[in-house]
Amino acid sequence: MDNVKRLLPYVRPHLQALLLGAICMVLSAVLGGVFVLLAKDVLGPMLNGGPAAERLYKLDYFTILVLAVSLLRMVTDYGQTYITQRTGQRVLARLRLDLFSHFQALSVGFFEQRRTGEILSRMTNDLGALQSILTLAVVTTISSPLRLVIYIGLMVHFNWRLSLFVLVVLPPVALLISATGRRIKVATTSLQRRLAELTNYLQERVAAMRLIQTFGTKDYEIQLFEQVNHETFRSTMKPIRIQAVLSPAIEFTGMLGVLLSLWFGGRDVIAGHMQSEALLTFLFSMQQVAMQVKSISGLNLMVRQADAAAARLFEILDTKPEVCDVPDAIDLSQREVRGHIVFDDVYFSYQTGPEVLHGISFEIKPDEVVALAGLSGSGKTTISALVPRLYDPTKGKVLVDGHDLRDVSMASLRAHIGAVPQETILFHGTIRDNIAYGRPQATLEQIVEAARRANADDFIRAQPEGYDTQIGERGGRLSGGQRQRIAIARAFLRDPRILILDEATSSLDAESESKVQEALAKLMEGRTTLIIAHRFSTIQHADRILVLDNGCIAESGKHEELLQQRGRYYSLYQMQAFASRHGVNEQALDGEAKDSAA
Repeated sequence: MDNVKRLLPYVRPHLQALLLGAICMVLSAVLGGVFVLLAKDVLGPMLNGGPAAERLYKLDYFTILVLAVSLLRMVTDYGQTYITQRTGQRVLARLRLDLFSHFQALSVGFFEQRRTGEILSRMTNDLGALQSILTLAVVTTISSPLRLVIYIGLMVHFNWRLSLFVLVVLPPVALLISATGRRIKVATTSLQRRLAELTNYLQERVAAMRLIQTFGTKDYEIQLFEQVNHETFRSTMKPIRIQAVLSPAIEFTGMLGVLLSLWFGGRDVIAGHMQSEALLTFLFSMQQVAMQVKSISGLNLMVRQADAAAARLFEILDTKPEVCDVPDAIDLSQREVRGHIVFDDVYFSYQTGPEVLHGISFEIKPDEVVALAGLSGSGKTTISALVPRLYDPTKGKVLVDGHDLRDVSMASLRAHIGAVPQETILFHGTIRDNIAYGRPQATLEQIVEAARRANADDFIRAQPEGYDTQIGERGGRLSGGQRQRIAIARAFLRDPRILILDEATSSLDAESESKVQEALAKLMEGRTTLIIAHRFSTIQHADRILVLDNGCIAESGKHEELLQQRGRYYSLYQMQAFASRHGVNEQALDGEAKDSAA
């Protein structure tokens, strides 16, 4: 229940609307009680006999009153439904926005430790589970208890002795609801986890559909999904079974109360101690009491389900980012950034894993091009991730223009950094939108100029709708070289002072690689550049090459100097040259070299 209570701050801004909705609920409940009184005081005498003219008058009177009450109830029911649903949806929208905003603030490590499908499930399945508590439950919380009080009051008014049967029925129902609520929360928590696993499974398989079809593993995937789907089905049925037991049990208990009231009340009517219409309206009121009790039991289940879902949502919202700004952080937007980068005795490890960087120290002067070379796992990517402060060093410092990055505003730091990753990341949308991603206020002229400098303007203009061409999810309608040049155009438009290149030509054909390399060369002019090297042939003109080995800098120098030393760089270069001549998979050789080094 504590997690549901934490939703109150989201509801508080809408209290005026909820108050209006509550007024509609009260009016609707009161009008329901008025209808019962009309049935007894008007319909009863009309049916019991008397002059025909008088009975016809009462029939007309009853019909008009019931029509008026029904119209008023229609208006109040519309008001309570629309207002509460609208308020609930606004709360959900705000909660969804807060979750998405919080995701943006969380560190990269958070997303690396969790599956994408699980995160998506929090935004979809868990929020969906909250929808009932924020819409239907609001109505039930106010309306059902009020109607319960009104109809119990009418029962006492008609016959207080028969009303005592309510005291016999309600306690066991309350105990049943309480016990069921605890079980439904446990079952719902398990269900939400299963739904997250299902969402993650689907997300992974849809993303890998090309691989699945290439390998022809359709039947195997169907078998795997059948298992996941069956487990989800079993988890879904657990709360359904609990609810299926509770509803008939409440109805049976309520019917038992009605039968007892009918048996004793019928004897009073036969004995002349009670009017028949009073008994009928009493039984109608008792039936309404049973309906409200059933509604309240449903509310209890909704609250338990919502509590389980809210717990998973607030687990995310309570997660603190590992990397965050310090108070009064330095704003680099107010200063001239030269791009002077210094790593000062930097150590780093991921969470509780082993140390991957050991005492790294080096300097990149403004406008200098420095490349990182080494086997996979040697620390190249980790170093490049420390520059935009995706992580903080475990020990030591990373400085830009003499400022420790931990003292600098992340937003102002990253505003001066551009990146062209090895795996180009494009979004579903137009070519224009993707180029302008890092600078959305850019004009079309600026976008075109950036594309021209990236050797992308020609192929873009050849597209069906030019810069307004939709490129599909992840740019799937473009070739690898075209995607890379759009990424380079995006970096040109951003005009960063510091550039990080995760060499992006290893999987391109010769023609595409030539165009991309030409564009990268222009992009690096006048910028401090850090290159993660995969193919040594592309870093021969770097001002300096740092050779990493098991998280340490083993060698440093220009390409020719390192070859003359015949050390680690020379061995790696020869290995790659051999792979190129004989068509051997470079990654396989890379793995063999790592095993040999070990």
